[in-house]
Amino acid sequence: MKTKTKTLAILTLFALGFFNFPIYAYAVDSDLVISEIGAYETSDYEWIEIYNKGTEPVDLTNWKFYEDQTNHRLSAGQNDLIIDSEEFAIIANKADLFKQKYSDFNGTIIDSSWSSLREDGEEIALKNANGDIIESFIYLPCPDTSLQRLDLNLNDYSTTNWQVHATSNSAGRVNEFPDQTPTDPPPTDNTPPDNPPIDNPPPDNPPPPDNPPADNPPPDNPPPSLVPQAKQKIISSGTLVINEFVSDPTDGEEEWLELYNKNVFDIDLTGWKILDGAGTETNLSGQIGSNFDNRFLVIAKPKGKLNNSGDAIILKDKNNNIIDAVYYGNWDSGFIEENAPVAKDPFSVARIFDGAETFNNRSDFVITQTPTKGEPNLITLLEEEKEKIKKEEEKEESEKIKTAIQILISEIYPNPPGADTEGEWLELENIGTTEIDLAGWQIKDNSKKVFKISTKKLSVTIIKPGEFFLIERSISGLALNNDKETIKLISPEDKTIQTISYKEDENVPENIAYALNVDGEWFWTTTPTKNQKNIITKLNHEPIIDIVCPKETLVNETITCDASDSYDLEDDNLNFTWQVENQSFSGPILNYQFKQKGSLEIVLIVSDGQLEIKESQKIKIANPNEKTVAAAPKAKTTIVKTVTKKSSTAKAKTSKSQKIITAELKDIRKLAKDTKVKTKGVVSVLPNTFGKTTMYVAGSGMQLYMYKASWPALKIGDLVEINGTLTEAQGETRIKLASQSDLKVIESQSPPETKEIKISEIGEDLEGYLVKISGQLLEKNGSNFYLQDETGEGLVYIKQNTKINKTQYLEGDQLNVAGIVSQNNEQYQILPRSNEDIRKKEITTPAEETNMPANKTGQSILKYLIATAVFLAIGLSLFYLKFRTEKSKN
Repeated sequence: MKTKTKTLAILTLFALGFFNFPIYAYAVDSDLVISEIGAYETSDYEWIEIYNKGTEPVDLTNWKFYEDQTNHRLSAGQNDLIIDSEEFAIIANKADLFKQKYSDFNGTIIDSSWSSLREDGEEIALKNANGDIIESFIYLPCPDTSLQRLDLNLNDYSTTNWQVHATSNSAGRVNEFPDQTPTDPPPTDNTPPDNPPIDNPPPDNPPPPDNPPADNPPPDNPPPSLVPQAKQKIISSGTLVINEFVSDPTDGEEEWLELYNKNVFDIDLTGWKILDGAGTETNLSGQIGSNFDNRFLVIAKPKGKLNNSGDAIILKDKNNNIIDAVYYGNWDSGFIEENAPVAKDPFSVARIFDGAETFNNRSDFVITQTPTKGEPNLITLLEEEKEKIKKEEEKEESEKIKTAIQILISEIYPNPPGADTEGEWLELENIGTTEIDLAGWQIKDNSKKVFKISTKKLSVTIIKPGEFFLIERSISGLALNNDKETIKLISPEDKTIQTISYKEDENVPENIAYALNVDGEWFWTTTPTKNQKNIITKLNHEPIIDIVCPKETLVNETITCDASDSYDLEDDNLNFTWQVENQSFSGPILNYQFKQKGSLEIVLIVSDGQLEIKESQKIKIANPNEKTVAAAPKAKTTIVKTVTKKSSTAKAKTSKSQKIITAELKDIRKLAKDTKVKTKGVVSVLPNTFGKTTMYVAGSGMQLYMYKASWPALKIGDLVEINGTLTEAQGETRIKLASQSDLKVIESQSPPETKEIKISEIGEDLEGYLVKISGQLLEKNGSNFYLQDETGEGLVYIKQNTKINKTQYLEGDQLNVAGIVSQNNEQYQILPRSNEDIRKKEITTPAEETNMPANKTGQSILKYLIATAVFLAIGLSLFYLKFRTEKSKN
């Protein structure tokens, strides 16, 4: 009995604890909100304001500010990261610049770093130290002043709860909103410039005719107050708007229109009026509220008649100022292409969201199948309207892309003679057929510094077709590095249009430009062309010599010195001259016999036709009966550029005397370089895919190289027998074949499987393997694609021979890439074989999971836990009843 009672008590306590615990687990950190957004500031001075509305301090250590799909770190800029109860704090793009501009602000400033907040709105979020989303939303456009939250306790991100500041901002203090209503006296001489008074208000409109025509067509000579220019005299936009109207009601119903109050104060409409296109007045009275439930006011059956084909609806205040005007259909407002659409019975014309206003009726209004008389607008588009909007969006996007791709950075001048601060520049070129206003375009350098083109620093921002636009360092402040640099060109829509990177082992010589040729290739040129068409006179680099030569030999023994892995940075043909014992020999490979012992020097001179470089090596020659010659070490090699048939044949003959090691492909890498090997592999990359002299086999993974390029007929999946010499090029191990006979097809098999890996795994252990990676395309620079996954960043290099279409991939795309892991000196890279090896990945992220604040997640889990607790309670009750029944029987 005691055992049963004890068990019941434990289960009861467990159920109660299970039920109560989640209430506290998901309430943490929920009192911090974003209260104001300073996206209108120049990029470096941008900020957001946060507010702790709770009673306890909140520690922001390890918190993140999320923007542009990126988590930005937070660090203390002024004071600490503890936000006290009822404290306003600033998260600044650059804390030091915020402090410099707002020197009288003594509150908490938190330093972060981002490229730029969009003035037309974008998604932002706050994440706590665990990565939970505390608040996430897309903010409204705020191009001229800050955007402020009206009710800090309301999770509403529409115009109902957010409003732009009247003049500037209220950073670090309680948000400021207008404290006067439109019923105040008319503007005085001191009215701010953004809201000028009308010197000559239009005269009152004539009374309507006693018997207006059935359809009330627009008069031939509309009243002066309704001429097209009236649209430009809206002096108090944003206070009250015409939100929805029905001009073609269902039979038996009446025309109506709806007003919407966007302000935080009520408005007395005494003396206000509505006019149609014929000048017919409908007088208004009473008040329109500012709360959610009374900020809509319906004007039923306005006087006159709203024409079905098109008309004007004018809202005037008691001082005869035009507060809002809507032109729809075929009404000639002087801007007929911007008119709102016409709705047929039984539909209405409504703003895309309550209070939407861009001074373009076509953009603000749509036809909805769901009229919402006196209620928030509900947009259910007609199918033809959906298609129309879709086509307009596609056209607009197409125009943006067309505009974007006609502007390019065409030349960069990083190292002028004298002071770099005075002479550095870069140049934009308009390769299109229309002039472009570059205001709002941005240039970003490797240090993340951004220069935004504007009339503040440049008197002219227009670039005409075929013209150039110079951006000098003295104006932009962009410091171009002389050793390596990355420059990005960003459109006003924050799309990266172009990325250019350069790198030199030593500093770029003075008076050299990095310029784009007519084929879209970049070269260093010794002829800078400021504000002119580029002239490419290539900067020439001396050849890179790589010699494989024994350090010791015997008298009368033939030695082979191989320089075939030497190369030229400009891909110029190389000429090789060997000098030994007062004799000269040409070609990349030297075969020679010394006739007497001693220590002699071999000299190699390599020339690209303009520059030549010399390298020498001493060889010790001994008599055969004196000592055993040590094996020759292998020097670091890179890529073969110039060879001759004669020298290759000579080397092949020499290697026949070496011992042949037979091993599996995976064990070949363990052998010493210059070892003659025999192995098998499955063809993973055909010859002429990356280059005519190379191919790849799987079985671990290995590059095969044949200077003659006389490959047998091969298919992907063929099992082949390989006879060759183990060598190295650009740090990558490979097997060098002398002729076609060194590669024999044994049988055809299935294509080798692709090994799926993380980017961080790319390295020596997977060299030569056929792999697959997935990640986001961070940067695209010519043939270099830089991908990132959760483990790191890696390079995908597009070989020219593959004919892969690089233009179809944009920065930000999610890609699946298959290819060979290849080493290029210190850099490992993935080499895709064809267009089939690169695929865009469609990412579907449920909006609810991405944007749901943490407290909503907690509520969902809480519901689940409550349900679980109920089931436990029922079970305990049944257990208890059974226990009581057994007790009564006993």
